[in-house]
Amino acid sequence: MAPLVEAFPPEELEARAQYTPDNRLRNKRRPVDLAKCKLLELVQYECDVVDRGDPKSVVRCQPLVRLFRKCADGLSVETTSWEGLEGRW
Repeated sequence: MAPLVEAFPPEELEARAQYTPDNRLRNKRRPVDLAKCKLLELVQYECDVVDRGDPKSVVRCQPLVRLFRKCADGLSVETTSWEGLEGRW
């Protein structure tokens, strides 16, 4: 099982992106500027059975759009909330 990930407000994302998972500064000479990193989109689907009591029930799926920033140094960060788009899909 994957380790738990600490939840934090989107406003802290850029500051936290400056550090590696073991809490070392990522780049001492040039801070990570997420706004300059390439914006990517990933669509996932959340599916559920409409009526679990009916064996002929259908499955309905809703798209979940996730946004990421991929930086030149290889850093990839999910920025859906930071971009201000969470809950709009």
